[in-house]
Amino acid sequence: MDPSDDLAWYWESRYAWGETPWDTGITPPELHELVDSGQLQPPGVTLDLGCGTGLNANFLARLGFTAIGVDLAPTAIAQAQRDAQQAGLPALFFVGDVAHLPLEGVQACFALDMGCLHSLSDENRDRYARSLAGLMAPGGLYMLYGFDYVPDHERGLFGFRPDEIAHRFAPHFDLVWLRPSLQKTFPVAWYLLQRR
Repeated sequence: MDPSDDLAWYWESRYAWGETPWDTGITPPELHELVDSGQLQPPGVTLDLGCGTGLNANFLARLGFTAIGVDLAPTAIAQAQRDAQQAGLPALFFVGDVAHLPLEGVQACFALDMGCLHSLSDENRDRYARSLAGLMAPGGLYMLYGFDYVPDHERGLFGFRPDEIAHRFAPHFDLVWLRPSLQKTFPVAWYLLQRR
């Protein structure tokens, strides 16, 4: 079995059983701040990588963006599609792997990742970074949320090593800011990068 099949099954089972503590129903204040400050304004194409049930993609679509969301879990994507259709929003959702995005020709002005990249293997993180760089327009913004590095004996690498994000995206993106935080007692961080 392909390892990506195992990963897809894992996330699909979490949604199928309703074990989704990350699915809070709240668009993060950091995204609101980016919009309210004028740094992110429609029109344009936005990407939500690991979009889950589409809350943030649909938020962006309501603002006038053409929002594209991708996730490995079909149950989550089905919910995202239903919500967008019921609201008449210009959002597109598909089941797919964020490390191998089949979106040739897309030039996004914004990409969001709330907890997807930090769960990928090192090899898939490299693929993800290359794929994303090819989909972002010059000057486009990339907002990322993830855990700090912790050893995970079952999955290997989990979370971000110190300075990993700046180095991994360095050929194509500049780090605009990094905001360390805590999720309960667990260290996390928000990152904002800009496509060169």
